[in-house]
Amino acid sequence: MLLITLTDGTESLNLDDRPTGDDYEPLPYGLTLDHVAAVRARDVEAGDLVVADFPDNSGIREARHMPVVFLAAPHRLGDCPCEGCGECSDMDERLEVDGRRAADLDWRYVCLAPSEDGEPCALTLRARPVAVIRADRVAAARVAAARALPPTRDFSVTWRADFEARDAMEAILLAYEQIRSYADRGVQAPELVAYDGRETVTVDLGTVGA
Repeated sequence: MLLITLTDGTESLNLDDRPTGDDYEPLPYGLTLDHVAAVRARDVEAGDLVVADFPDNSGIREARHMPVVFLAAPHRLGDCPCEGCGECSDMDERLEVDGRRAADLDWRYVCLAPSEDGEPCALTLRARPVAVIRADRVAAARVAAARALPPTRDFSVTWRADFEARDAMEAILLAYEQIRSYADRGVQAPELVAYDGRETVTVDLGTVGA
């Protein structure tokens, strides 16, 4: 467990180890919680990786880890580009009750990222502590991770099948129809051969995913 202090120096927060269950994705690019900073939501910057937030209570607050971490794109509620996610709809209902609260809500809340892939907008109180990994560190880790990958190589992938045909075009069309049929269950898939000038690898597609 880490004890981290808000960048404004006003409060200490408990950041426990990130859960490892199926509902929690690991941090990307080899990043760890050792890279985390604690800031107010209003101080989150574009490109920061949002890892956790903290509840409203007195004393030392325990982290609530985000099941899916996300890159921040903070903006005012009134500038949200989403098309009516659940979180924004709830805010709109509050405004319909008392339109005079619009300025108050915009002053109290911030959207850290618009809705994406079915997830609602990340609305939170502007003063709420949030655990983030700063954008410059995320960018550096992304570059380092890309450099750590093995270099790409050019492969030639081939397969062989025999067809009775009147000419080359008919044979090609027959081959095309056979390739399309491999998506159907019960049809024998071919062996593919990949070659990059140094190594030859043969894979029986009929066993892939079996």
